[in-house]
Amino acid sequence: MNRSLFAAFLAATAFATPAYAACPTDSMTPDMYFAYVEGIQKTLTEQGFRPGVIDGKIGPNTRSAIRAYQKAAKLPVDGCPTQELLDHINFSQPKVYGPGKR
Repeated sequence: MNRSLFAAFLAATAFATPAYAACPTDSMTPDMYFAYVEGIQKTLTEQGFRPGVIDGKIGPNTRSAIRAYQKAAKLPVDGCPTQELLDHINFSQPKVYGPGKR
């Protein structure tokens, strides 16, 4: 009985999407990617999300802030810094704010 439960668990988790799926960056140069990440970090900070240091690098705090924004904005949650995300953060109406910021 326990073996069948363990086997079912392994089968279910083997095909699950990893928590940090690879983000598409094929169409971006490193400078472009840096600029998108930095812009996303600045705007998320202004809107009450906490991406950490604004350094143009994608780290765990930035991914967490992106996911929190995506969830609050009812977007697909993947934690990826994209042009579409930056456009949504900058131009969506009404603005989406983090906890305690309005």
